[in-house]
Amino acid sequence: MLGGMDAEPDLRILQANERTLLAWVRTGLTLMAFGFVVARMSVWLHVEHPEREDGALGSWLGIAVIALGTACHIVGAVRFVLARRAIIAGRSIAPGAAGPVAIATLVSALGIAAIGYLAASAG
Repeated sequence: MLGGMDAEPDLRILQANERTLLAWVRTGLTLMAFGFVVARMSVWLHVEHPEREDGALGSWLGIAVIALGTACHIVGAVRFVLARRAIIAGRSIAPGAAGPVAIATLVSALGIAAIGYLAASAG
């Protein structure tokens, strides 16, 4: 029921919700691919320079970025389902900001960690 009348939800709104989910998926896949590259690059650098002891840190940084990409998929899927249910039921959509803010904060923290890792590796 929408506004007291029997009506179908607007297809454009449902499709916009799906596009938002796809944006979350793209972001998650990008983070996962980048995390894989960071982890593999760390292994390669360790092979090239076995005298260095910081190889594990780069691998853990890559694993953390992969986990963050996975979290993007989970947050996106949960938000999609909640929004879809609200759209179909004719309720207003009020998604929380905790998931996106947490992911943005973690991306920033991992970026700072990467800067520190690269600075330590450079000199």
